[in-house]
Amino acid sequence: MSHRPIGRVENYTLPFLVSAGFTLFWVLVLVAALWGWLGVALVSTGLDRAIARLRR
Repeated sequence: MSHRPIGRVENYTLPFLVSAGFTLFWVLVLVAALWGWLGVALVSTGLDRAIARLRR
């Protein structure tokens, strides 16, 4: 077992959020191209409800 002190670690929260936002944007653009804005509204509503269930 190593007895080295535990140092600070990088905080990757912001890069993750930027990557997730970028990915979500392109997914919604793809949905809009395939199924129109009604599809975007349905996917966005579904994601919102799924995230709300995870938060509980």
